[in-house]
Amino acid sequence: MAERLAALGLRPPPKAAETAQARQERERKEKDEKLRQAEAEDANREQERQRRLADEQITPPSASKKPPPPPVRNGRSNSVKQAEEQKMLAEEEKAQSAEVKQLE
Repeated sequence: MAERLAALGLRPPPKAAETAQARQERERKEKDEKLRQAEAEDANREQERQRRLADEQITPPSASKKPPPPPVRNGRSNSVKQAEEQKMLAEEEKAQSAEVKQLE
């Protein structure tokens, strides 16, 4: 019976011979043991966390490096190239017309 109650997480009924004072002392001891166990678990978790942090050692990226430019889309790259070519052609035509005017 006691095993079934323990499996369900229930306490066995108090013993008839146990006095109120003995029950209080037993409960206090159980509480203290749970507290010690919880503190030990917390300490273990903290040690594990510190170990993981030490293992990772992530280095922050340096501020002097600029991120690479985003990839240019095919559709936009053609239009950009065409616009640049048109500007260059227009400048060349202006330069040629200026030379022709100077020769005249």
